[in-house]
Amino acid sequence: MDPIDIVMLSHNRLEYLEATVDALEARTPEPFRLTIVDNASGPDVRNWLAANRTRFERVIALPQNEHVAAFQHGIDATTSDPFIVTDPDLVVPELEPSWLARLRGLLERHPDLGLVGASFDHHVPPDGDRETEIVDANVGTWFQMIRRDALREPYVKDSSACQAVRAAGYRAGWTPTVVVEHLGAHDAAHYPNHIAAKNELVSARIERSELSPYPFYYAQLEVIPRPPTLSELALAAPALAEIRAAGIPPASVVELTWTTPSVAAVFGEAVALTSPAPSPVPLGDGAAGAVVVVEPPAAAVEEVLAEAFRIAARLVVLVGDLETVGGRMADELAPQGWSAVERPAAGSIVRELARLGDELPALGSTERFTAVQHRDKWLSLFAAGAFGDGPLRAFVFRRRDALPVPDRVRGQDDLPRWRPQPPAAPPQASLLRRALRRGARALRRFGPLRRAG
Repeated sequence: MDPIDIVMLSHNRLEYLEATVDALEARTPEPFRLTIVDNASGPDVRNWLAANRTRFERVIALPQNEHVAAFQHGIDATTSDPFIVTDPDLVVPELEPSWLARLRGLLERHPDLGLVGASFDHHVPPDGDRETEIVDANVGTWFQMIRRDALREPYVKDSSACQAVRAAGYRAGWTPTVVVEHLGAHDAAHYPNHIAAKNELVSARIERSELSPYPFYYAQLEVIPRPPTLSELALAAPALAEIRAAGIPPASVVELTWTTPSVAAVFGEAVALTSPAPSPVPLGDGAAGAVVVVEPPAAAVEEVLAEAFRIAARLVVLVGDLETVGGRMADELAPQGWSAVERPAAGSIVRELARLGDELPALGSTERFTAVQHRDKWLSLFAAGAFGDGPLRAFVFRRRDALPVPDRVRGQDDLPRWRPQPPAAPPQASLLRRALRRGARALRRFGPLRRAG
């Protein structure tokens, strides 16, 4: 069997790309040549491609992100007939005969089939399609196998490619007999900036009538978490550095705050109570791994700290100024059985830089989601900024005989906890919701559709 050319389009998300290539090599016994077209990825992907160059037939590195249309560079550089185009976040299954043999067999048994792709692991085919070898419908770049004679125009987007194949007199569809694992289904959690940029691009294209609404089935803006502001990251970073050093998971943190929550804005799984009554906090003894107290009123600090020491299994961090504690040292605030130290919180200059950063036009776009995608790096940056003059101090208290740390705050379900508001909806939001509904109906009827890309 002659080798088949596989054209894979990459843009960032290195862990997905690695998993996709590894599975492809391990689960494809037939000969193939892999061409990577890289859409101006970050240094991590480009360095990996350079270090693994011998695994590929060629690497076509583009200076700008050309999105889906970049597939054409790889198609033009390859010669096999048929050829394959695919996204870099799809893990092929272990099958006998292989996934590649099955797709090739479909083209051989169906001379009128010009394009056939795989289906997703999280897609359930309609009842009538479960025993069907081929579902005639548009399909995304999920290991699309294409006859060269069937695609007679440049590859611009998947739906256009399917239409072009039909215009050439062939069928186009997908098969339930090859089900790939879609790593990109987790993009909203792992790569929110990637999803936000993709949604913005597709929103503009649908406004220009360049796309049908159906790709919006995979462009659900609602699932992207609200990114923290730089100001929230700066305020939370010193306390979170102590929490992480103590090995306490964010879900086991209670934040008692008299300002806008910052710890819970950075980690939504933390429990924040705003302007709580001094006592009692409706949680049991040792219910949380750590309690962060942020700028309590001076008159209530004694009662608030007593509650924090009761609730915390291992750590309490008080963020406030010296007037709040009456000028007392950390060891004067610590009860019996606790050690204490005073540390600087985020300095005035660092917090002012964060505030100005929040006003940058760049952070009004999809770049704001880097605060989720690169949260740890932002926290490290701002934790290093805990120096210089500033009114706030961080008083850190550690229980000498620590109690077991729960995985999540016990008894949190009935608390009136603070929740971050979602990002402001873009002008196309109502269009998005309508398109999602139409896309869901079409999905049930026709099968998987191309996700926005």
